Amino acid sequence: MYKTVTTLWVIAVILIGGRMADAAERLPTVAGTFYPDNPTVLQNMINNHLDAVGQLPDIDGRIVAIIVPHAGLVYSGKIAAHAYKLLEGQDIQTAVICGPSHRYRFSGVSVYGPDVTWKTPLGDVSCNRERCLNLLNYDGHIKEIPEAHLQEHCLEVQLPYLQTVLDDFKLVPVLMGYPDRKTIELLADALTAIEPDDKTIMIASTDWQHYRPASAGWVMDSLGIDCLMRYDAKRLTELLDDGKVEMCGGGATVAIMKAAKARGADRIRILKYGDSGDMSGDKSSVVGYVAAVIYASGENSAPKESKRIEKPDRPPLYELNEKEKNELLTIARTSISTYLETGHPAEFRAEGKLAEPGAAFVTLTKQEQLRGCIGHVAAVAPLYQTVATCAVQAAVADRRFPPVSAAELSQLHLEISVLTPMQKVDDINTIEVGRDGLMIERGNNRGLLLPQVATDYGWNRTQFLEQTCRKAGLPTDAYRSPDAVIYRFQALVFGE
Repeated sequence: MYKTVTTLWVIAVILIGGRMADAAERLPTVAGTFYPDNPTVLQNMINNHLDAVGQLPDIDGRIVAIIVPHAGLVYSGKIAAHAYKLLEGQDIQTAVICGPSHRYRFSGVSVYGPDVTWKTPLGDVSCNRERCLNLLNYDGHIKEIPEAHLQEHCLEVQLPYLQTVLDDFKLVPVLMGYPDRKTIELLADALTAIEPDDKTIMIASTDWQHYRPASAGWVMDSLGIDCLMRYDAKRLTELLDDGKVEMCGGGATVAIMKAAKARGADRIRILKYGDSGDMSGDKSSVVGYVAAVIYASGENSAPKESKRIEKPDRPPLYELNEKEKNELLTIARTSISTYLETGHPAEFRAEGKLAEPGAAFVTLTKQEQLRGCIGHVAAVAPLYQTVATCAVQAAVADRRFPPVSAAELSQLHLEISVLTPMQKVDDINTIEVGRDGLMIERGNNRGLLLPQVATDYGWNRTQFLEQTCRKAGLPTDAYRSPDAVIYRFQALVFGE
C-alpha cells in the first residue's frame, strides 16, 4: 500500500511538474496570422503604425488606462497605435491588460500568471508576480485557467506595441469569462483593490460591432462612444445588455472604467475611430475599432501651450459650399426615412470635405417646436457619416421625445450644425453670445447648448451659462464651481 501511494505521488509530481514547465512559457499563438512572425517585419509594422499617428491631442492630466482594439494588426493596428503613442516616454513598469475570452468558455476571471513568461517575436515579457498573486488571492472566482489563455489573441496582440513604446515592463494578463454584471463588478473591485500606482497602465482590449455594413455599424458604435465621452459606465452596461452596443470586450472595458474612476480618472478622450473596411476597402461587412485614453484631469499635466499669445482666438469655422450643405441635408433626411421604412440605415458615399472627420448635431423641429436633437462633439467619423447617424438618433433615440413616425416625416424641418473643436474657457467674459456654443462638465454631468439656442431665446451670457448648467442636470450656478469645466465652440448652421 505504501509503495502504491508513493508511486502515485511521484507520478503526480511529474505530471504537475510537466504542466508547470509548460505554463512557465506562453508561446505566441497568433504570430503569422494576426501579425507577422518575423521580428524585423513585425517591428517595422509597429513602427510604421506609430509614425503614422502624427500629432496627438494634449492630455491635461494623468493617464490611467487606454482602450484599444485587438484584431489582426493590418486592420486594427493603426487605430491602436493612437493610444500606444501616448505611452511613449512614460515611466510605466506594469501593464494590466484585460480582455474577453473568445475561444474558451468559463465563469469568472482568469489571470495567467504569476510565473508565466509571455513570448512574442520581439522578445519575452514576464508577469508581475506580486500583482498577479494579489488578484488571484482576492476572490475565489479569480483563477489561473491556462486553457483560456493558450489560444486567445486579445492580450497577445497588444504586447508588440508595449514592447516598442516602453523600455521595460511587467505584465498582468487578465481574461474575463461570461461578462455578467457580477463578474464586471468583481473585476473592477479587484483591479481597485490591488492599488495600481502611477507606474501602472490598465488596458481594455476590445473590438466593437462585428460584420455589419459600415453605416449600420457606426450607428451602434456611436452610442457606445458617446458613453465613453460622458464617462457613463452605467449607461454603457445597459446598452451592452440590450444589444444596442456590441463590444466583445465590453465587460472588461466597463470594469476598467470603474477601476480607473476609483484611481481618480474623470475623463475619457476618443483618439481614433475606424473599421476594418478602411483597410480592406469593403464597407459591406466591417468590424469597428476605437482607441481611447482614460485620465485624471488636471493632475501632473504639462504646461499648457494654449496660453501662448500667438494662439488664435478660435478655430476657423467649418466651410461648406451650398452643394455640400444640400448633400448633407439630403443624407440626413434620407437616413431617417430609410430607417423608418426598413429599420436599417441607408448606405452613402461622399468625397472631399464631407469624407473628412467632422463633429455635428442634427436638430429636428415640427411646427417650430423641438422634436429631437442629437450630435457628436468629437470628430471621430467622416462628417457625412456623423450626420447620417445623428439624424437617425435624433428621430428615434432622443429620450426626451417619442420616436418619430413615418407619417410625421414630411412635417419635420431639419437643421445641421457642424462644430469646430472644443476650446476650454478660462475666462467666461470671453464667451460671445450668438457666436459660441457652450458645453459644461462637472463630475459625470455634461450639458451642451448650440450657439443658436441662446440667440433664439434672447439670453445674455449669464443666462446662457445657467441654462447650460440646467441642461447638464446641475444647479444653475454650477459654472462658478472650481471643479466645473466650461468649453466653447462655434458652429456652421444650415437647414432646409
